[in-house]
Amino acid sequence: MKRFFLLLVLLFSTGVQAAEYTEISLPAAIEYAQSYSQRLKIREMDVEISKNKIYQANQLKNPSIGSFINIGKAGENDPQYLGVTQTIELAKRHSRKKFAESEYLLSQEHFNRTKFELGMDVRDAYIELVGAKTILMQIENQYELLNDLCALAKNKYHSGKTNQMDIFQTELAINQLKVQKNSALVNVNNAINELNSIIYCTEKDFDSTAGIYSDNYNALLVPPPTANIPSLDDILSKYLDKSFYVKIAKQEIDVAEKNLTNVIRQRVPDLEINAGWSYSEKYRNPTGTFYGGAFVGVNLVNIPIFYTFSPEIKNAKIALEQANLKYNSVIDELVKDIAAAYDSFNTARTNLNYYNSKIIGDSFILMSYAKENYKKDESDLISLIVMEKSYKDIILGYTNSLVDYCKCWTRLLRTLNVEDLVLTESL
Repeated sequence: MKRFFLLLVLLFSTGVQAAEYTEISLPAAIEYAQSYSQRLKIREMDVEISKNKIYQANQLKNPSIGSFINIGKAGENDPQYLGVTQTIELAKRHSRKKFAESEYLLSQEHFNRTKFELGMDVRDAYIELVGAKTILMQIENQYELLNDLCALAKNKYHSGKTNQMDIFQTELAINQLKVQKNSALVNVNNAINELNSIIYCTEKDFDSTAGIYSDNYNALLVPPPTANIPSLDDILSKYLDKSFYVKIAKQEIDVAEKNLTNVIRQRVPDLEINAGWSYSEKYRNPTGTFYGGAFVGVNLVNIPIFYTFSPEIKNAKIALEQANLKYNSVIDELVKDIAAAYDSFNTARTNLNYYNSKIIGDSFILMSYAKENYKKDESDLISLIVMEKSYKDIILGYTNSLVDYCKCWTRLLRTLNVEDLVLTESL
């Protein structure tokens, strides 16, 4: 029992260390993730492997050293041989190297795409975190407002201007808001964990510095909702061919073409060159009829007679056809995805601008009027609480609209595979 008590004392004396977060901006978070991400390092290793395969494909065949020695009676009046054999590939090494270089370029495109996708993942997680923190802040503001209403109801009750039911109603609304506050706090913690999971830093944990409720859209790398955006046709004409999806599909066609050439070249025979020295000891050549000297031989090897590499060539042709079909499919799907992302962004921007121009200001004015009318005994508490809930829903809806606007922008950039759009090319 004493040991258990001492253990409890030790635990409480050390305390539970709360996680300490380092605030980081969105551009810095993207740069950090792209510099230290394990996922990106794996892709980088793939690039290095592909680069080494170029040297591997360009290799020369190693020579062979051999000898031919007669033993016993077979050695009398017959020479001995010592020589080198070298196989020379005809029309194969160059095509093999070009194929490896094409694969290397493809691995680079995959690396660039992975790096870009990682940055977009950081953007989405950062926006979610800022949105969750903003919702928590708004609920806390409503919590303070309800506490003020509760204090006001209590003052009216003590002065005999209202009954105790007003106090019960405000306390009930406060308790309901406490539950929402706890849920909002959990959402913030989950968003922080998600951001740090994507950034993947074992040394420290990060938190956002931006507040989405402010008008500082630059902090979230998002244009203001009033900014002019290029038309869909302008976007497609300028950015479609620059998409990583298109670049990768094009490079896959090049890889398939180089592979087909490389496979066809397997039908070309190789040269085998032999060179060396022939000699004979005097005791094995008593007649003196043999004179030593150099020799050279040439052989044609790997002649495609029994096996002509037909299956490999057929498969390479099919792979090339697949690559071309995939390219066309990528173009069609990408155009549809870009159009859908563009429509979603325009809808989100329209909704956000409507909130800014029509809803937020009017709802704040109505809430202020309702509060003043209650103070002047010109309205009852139920009407004020209903107005407060309506105002809270509007504010939370506005925040969700902000988050949706920012994420739709990220989705548009993600489908285009660009870090940003040139807004000067506007409608």
